[in-house]
Amino acid sequence: MEGAGVPVHLRPVDVSEVPRPGEAPLAFACRMAEEKALAGLAAVPALPWALGCDTVVALGSRIFGKPADADEATAMLRDLAGQTHHVITAWALQAQDGRSLVGETTTAVTFRPLDAAEIAAYVATGDPLDKAGAYGIQSGAGPFVVGVEGSYDGVVGLPLAEVCEALEAAGILAFPFGFMPRLARLRGQIAAASVAAGRAPDAVTLVGVSKSQPIEKLVEARRRGLTPLGESYVQEWREKVEALGSQAPAWHFIGRVQRNKARFIAEHADRVHAVESVRAAEALGRAAADAGRVLPILLQVDLADEATKGGVTPAEAPAAVEALHGVAGVRLDGLMAIPPPEEPAAARRRFAALRRLRDALATPASPLPELSMGMSGDYREAIAEGATLVRVGTALFGGRG
Repeated sequence: MEGAGVPVHLRPVDVSEVPRPGEAPLAFACRMAEEKALAGLAAVPALPWALGCDTVVALGSRIFGKPADADEATAMLRDLAGQTHHVITAWALQAQDGRSLVGETTTAVTFRPLDAAEIAAYVATGDPLDKAGAYGIQSGAGPFVVGVEGSYDGVVGLPLAEVCEALEAAGILAFPFGFMPRLARLRGQIAAASVAAGRAPDAVTLVGVSKSQPIEKLVEARRRGLTPLGESYVQEWREKVEALGSQAPAWHFIGRVQRNKARFIAEHADRVHAVESVRAAEALGRAAADAGRVLPILLQVDLADEATKGGVTPAEAPAAVEALHGVAGVRLDGLMAIPPPEEPAAARRRFAALRRLRDALATPASPLPELSMGMSGDYREAIAEGATLVRVGTALFGGRG
């Protein structure tokens, strides 16, 4: 909640967490959340409202709580191995004036088969002993997971997007432009896609595409901690740099590099995504060197031979990469692509092709760690194929203007 700009006062409450006979997992989670919220409100009467939360892991109708010891943790993990189970996180809002809101998110989590040795190694860390279902997806059990369908936030803790929307609906808090709930939901979806691909939940950087968005939305984005922001048009970007001043985020330039705009780009960008030629890189390099900087850049690759898009072809990429390594003032960090609008399966094939190309061009001296690929409609497919930077605008800011 603090990430949403909401001050939080945590208070443990004494509530029996034992299911009633025959109580279904969802009903149990919701009852626990309500009881915790009421207990919190009673403990601190000066507070206008209290939020109670509870998470349970369910395999069918069976409720998995926190294991009492290592043996119970081992048994739980053995039962979950190779299965799809559900993580139910319920929350309840109780106000002093009697208002009450209850909600829940249910996420399907799939474990791969686990052998006894890896279960034992994880249990020996002690991590499972204070977690429902005896695992923490964001810690050592992350590699056990091969599928996450639903809210990632609901698995690791509070489903922030849903709670923010409820707080706003109740008139308790306001989130301008609906930005905070969208940001929370998107970050959770990116984390879920990363874990499902066998990667760390924080393996992917979200670049908020703020081009054509008004300055008020950028101010809200910075207030909520979003950085970097991506801009494409230098004149518009210049006005935003001046308006934000010391509040400016890290800037990524994601548009076409015009050589007469290279100086401003080189002085203000923290990364340039769409370097489509060696000549463009040389213009950036000269300006960056004059500013005493080494500018990180990505080489744009045209994966579909589109006349309307810049970039080198895959066949031209090896020579371009070799030449870019010799350009002073810039550092080639990886590749970037903007595939044509396609069905997700077709887009994923394009992203896989870019990853294979990067792998073929990488060397120990220049590993080319970054892959900028994936936007609002296909970032999940891009993450599955190794994206490290996803560029999202509409799904984050809403419509332009």
